Amino acid sequence: MPILHCIYGWSWSLVDGDTMNEAQVLVTLIDDLNALRAEMVREEAALEARMGAICAVHREGARNLAHYIALRRNDIRDLQEKLIANGLSSLGRAEADVLGAVDAVLKVLRILVGEQKIADPSKNTAYEMSCHGWALLESNTDALLGSPPRNRNVRIMVTMPSEAASDFGLVRDLLLTGMDCMRIHFSHGQPTQQRF
Repeated sequence: MPILHCIYGWSWSLVDGDTMNEAQVLVTLIDDLNALRAEMVREEAALEARMGAICAVHREGARNLAHYIALRRNDIRDLQEKLIANGLSSLGRAEADVLGAVDAVLKVLRILVGEQKIADPSKNTAYEMSCHGWALLESNTDALLGSPPRNRNVRIMVTMPSEAASDFGLVRDLLLTGMDCMRIHFSHGQPTQQRF
């Protein structure tokens, strides 16, 4: 079993007979995350040409959304399993600061393979950025959907089936059971059914 070994309190190294295999797993994770990060940065760069058309207060969120789209465009389940197996974040709750979450995992991996020193914890801006990201998401959600209901902190959006156009009872029942907003999927049903 590999043992993490601290050298002078600043760097970590793996020691035992499986060192090369364990280190290679971590290096592969670094490579995979670097490729994912590069895709996020490319997605953000593609957005930059249109950034002027986005209200200034929403530009940070637009960049984060570009990173999120790049992340979710990929099937990262295998990567997530490998991250979890190595005691790292699966990036499953990265939506508040997607690039920051990837960078935080990369930082830990680089420390584990000895590429980077452990930073002074008092200078940890990743946590502050994540908190800022969550506050921004909450603020934008409230602005778009209103305050959350008293009994829960989430909103329920329902994609309406075609029958909802002619079934008032269905819509009423969904509202009475907690639906906060609805989405109409116009690629289904007939145009006459899409008049609510």
